[in-house]
Amino acid sequence: MKKNKIIIGLIGEKGAGKGAVADYLVKKYGAKHYGTSKILRRTIEDLRLSANRDNFVKLAVVLKEGFWPSVIIDSLIKDIESNGSDIIIADGIRMHGDVEPFRKKYGKKFFLVYVTADLKVRYERTKKRKEKAGEDKTTLAKFIAEEGRLTEVSIHEVGTTADFVVNNNKGVKELYAQVDNVMKKILSKK
Repeated sequence: MKKNKIIIGLIGEKGAGKGAVADYLVKKYGAKHYGTSKILRRTIEDLRLSANRDNFVKLAVVLKEGFWPSVIIDSLIKDIESNGSDIIIADGIRMHGDVEPFRKKYGKKFFLVYVTADLKVRYERTKKRKEKAGEDKTTLAKFIAEEGRLTEVSIHEVGTTADFVVNNNKGVKELYAQVDNVMKKILSKK
């Protein structure tokens, strides 16, 4: 591992703004973005299944139960290791046990950032972005029900252990200011 490399782990509920944070880190700080959803998407597409949230959840659970709990995170770390960038984004941390492989591998060079927003704000964002099939047709009741899934329920709990919290209830300008503040602190430790 490159001596000055830092790994920023992103965790956050659906629609909280992890993608916006990742995009900003790539654009402003030259970060390289890696995510568990890319790993899952490749498998979903190879199986010729619909790339919807339900299939992503099922696949993640099957892989974790069929192999070992950190199999997806371990794959993500292998992808990260092949990159020479100074700032790496590890997106898709969701469950208890997902953080430990990063802390073990990268120690004080790993920073967990919890991106969060109020439920109704996240619901409206998710409907607008249509990132996964059918999201634009999701009702608030279904959105709330999905929050109770195994892959979603621990996000807030794991998020409480984060090194930094970014609250994304307001506009983009406020979000970017918070991210800049986090990066100032992280880069001062480099």
